Amino acid sequence: MLFKNSQDDYTLSVDPSITKLGIKISGGADSALVAYMLAKYAEAERPDLKIYPITGVSEKKPFQEIFSKQVIIKIQSLVNYTFSTHITGAVRSDINYVADQDTLVRYAYNSYGLQAHYAGITANPSAEQAPELVDPSEFNSDWYNDRQRGLEKKSYTSGRSTRPLINTDKQGVYEHYVTLGILEDIFPLTRSCETHTLDFSTHCGTCWFCAERQWGFGRLV
Repeated sequence: MLFKNSQDDYTLSVDPSITKLGIKISGGADSALVAYMLAKYAEAERPDLKIYPITGVSEKKPFQEIFSKQVIIKIQSLVNYTFSTHITGAVRSDINYVADQDTLVRYAYNSYGLQAHYAGITANPSAEQAPELVDPSEFNSDWYNDRQRGLEKKSYTSGRSTRPLINTDKQGVYEHYVTLGILEDIFPLTRSCETHTLDFSTHCGTCWFCAERQWGFGRLV
């Protein structure tokens, strides 16, 4: 199934030998989009495919489970497909965050027989495209620079993980939302803010993730 925008053309196709697949979903706009793409693909081409949402929940960011669950429910109301068990687990918010996410994914593989998984990792815009987003102080600069959208496409696969949006930045994600007709249905149910993590009534509008969301979508909600 082809998903395209002005930045990239991505053909979603899961090997027929794979029948159990994970999708890392955080409640953010990017992973919500990939979950929708997978559900549409399963509905049209692979109704045998079992897709398991995987959500790591930090004590400082409990919105992850809340927002990912409402996104899953909405997708199921829009697409004739039902996700399999939503796998959740606690992850720490410190330097162990990435390691804990990896541990949760391994648990999903071992406990539910997953054969591969998808993630909503996107590209970062270049300094010329969005100077206000370059080298956020809360992240190592390598994290930012390694994910900039360049002339050469980055690999969609890394081990058993597939990243359909790795060559698409937030403005490209917005294009997908519009093209797929899900902007008003799903986007308002997602969350990006990393400041107001215990108060879900609003986005702060100033943290890096809010700034990226505003840059890509022209709105926070």
